[in-house]
Amino acid sequence: MPFPKKIFVTLIFIFFFATSNIVNGLPSGGEYPPTFTLQEDDWYDSWGFKRNEYWGDDGYLPNIAYESLGSDKELAYDLGFWFKSNYAQRVERAEAILDYVQRWTDYGYDIDNVLSPDKEPQLEWAWNADEMVHMFDEIQNTVAIGDCEDMSFLCAIIYLSAGFDVTIVSPPEHVALLIWLPEYDNANYYWDIPDDEREYGWIWVEATGEENPLGWTPPDFDDGDWISYILNTSGITVDFNPKYPQAEDEVKVQVKIDSSFETITEVLLTYTIENIDTILKMEKTNSIFEATIPKQPENTRVVCHVTVVGAGDLIEEYEFDYQVGETSDFSFFSLEIVAAIIAIILIVLFFSKV
Repeated sequence: MPFPKKIFVTLIFIFFFATSNIVNGLPSGGEYPPTFTLQEDDWYDSWGFKRNEYWGDDGYLPNIAYESLGSDKELAYDLGFWFKSNYAQRVERAEAILDYVQRWTDYGYDIDNVLSPDKEPQLEWAWNADEMVHMFDEIQNTVAIGDCEDMSFLCAIIYLSAGFDVTIVSPPEHVALLIWLPEYDNANYYWDIPDDEREYGWIWVEATGEENPLGWTPPDFDDGDWISYILNTSGITVDFNPKYPQAEDEVKVQVKIDSSFETITEVLLTYTIENIDTILKMEKTNSIFEATIPKQPENTRVVCHVTVVGAGDLIEEYEFDYQVGETSDFSFFSLEIVAAIIAIILIVLFFSKV
């Protein structure tokens, strides 16, 4: 990877918003045309998110990105898969996706283009990625009309499906996105996002104008004064307890599946001891799959492999290992040493009073 020649700018980021605003939508709908309900002057979609407000746990940012992922993926996701299959080179693929979105969308203000179900013009409204794809027609040469968040959600899902890591960003009164593409040579800024150990290598995607090139951060936003939302698509967390099992301990393995992930058909736990594999089918309770590894003798090395199978034989794999009898990094604090330290403290306190 060539060393970036452009100016590096550190992203100014507020940790509270980064951790509290990313909320995966629990699908309760998934239809086109979409249906909406009015609740206290806000229009909610069939997933339970507001379409005319961006803020809050039920606002559209970044929630409605997840309405086109997992079990609800549709046209936008298929587009990304097509680009991945037809553009082997990542830089060429990234440029082609942005060109495509710019070709089939035009920028328009919501107030001029969106009527609510009760036929009232909307000052603010967000469409999810699949709704945008339904709006344009390549055969009829019809483009979709949307504003910054609509184009950003569309781009985000296509890029995700095409194999890119994606972060939605929200400067004041705007929405755009970043993709991880450090090998791209033509960006004017390369961004670093907190909680991403790869540091500089995120580049801006601005779809609101037909002439905006990939990697161009608009001057209004190059101060980094914006919030970012890394889109999490794996939806899978693997945990095991105890972390440092002893000879008398069974080990419980848990796999948590978030609602945004694919429909799960099977989760398997394979544990290997001295090149002998044992396969356990993990049992489901709500959104958590569990299996228990039996007690093992002292010093046994156990290598574990979790396989998650979803619709269409989608497979996610995770590995971890442990050694029976191993202790934490603080094991040198034995009971004897702790007792000795306490005794010394008590002696010092006693003589300080004499």
